[in-house]
Amino acid sequence: MIEVGAPKIAASRRVRFQAIKVTRGRVASALALVVFVAGAAGNASGRTATPQLAGATPGLHAVVVLANDGSNGNTVAIRRGQRLRVVLSSTYWQLQPSSNTTVLGLVGRPATTPKLTGCVPGGGCGTATATYLASADGHATVTATRTSCGEALRCIGASGKFTLHVVVVR
Repeated sequence: MIEVGAPKIAASRRVRFQAIKVTRGRVASALALVVFVAGAAGNASGRTATPQLAGATPGLHAVVVLANDGSNGNTVAIRRGQRLRVVLSSTYWQLQPSSNTTVLGLVGRPATTPKLTGCVPGGGCGTATATYLASADGHATVTATRTSCGEALRCIGASGKFTLHVVVVR
């Protein structure tokens, strides 16, 4: 018998440990449970998992690379078979197919998700999202444009343009 300390979440969201007995044949299951519960406890404490950001080296299961307003003007490298999700913080953004659809194809249609509370009409509160699939090695550019930057506010210069350069590799 092997004794393993497994965390148990109390009603106050504090983690306390309780000793449990596990046979050798169930060690893997017990360790998986410990990792799962520890992850849940971390998220219950207010911490959130950090998503893979554009240009980051993906983990084993990370097949979606995220880009946002802060990625504007940058170049990111992703692998064939990965998806690139671009989320821009205004419903006024119009995301376009990439400049090279053989390398980086649009998956479905871009979508907008309005924020229904805490926003004045015409403010453009919400997000515009598009997902792309990296299909072949090469270069592509993702662009978005908008003419309105808020309630009765016309975009001036670069504030109405979003550009993300993408390099797809094996």
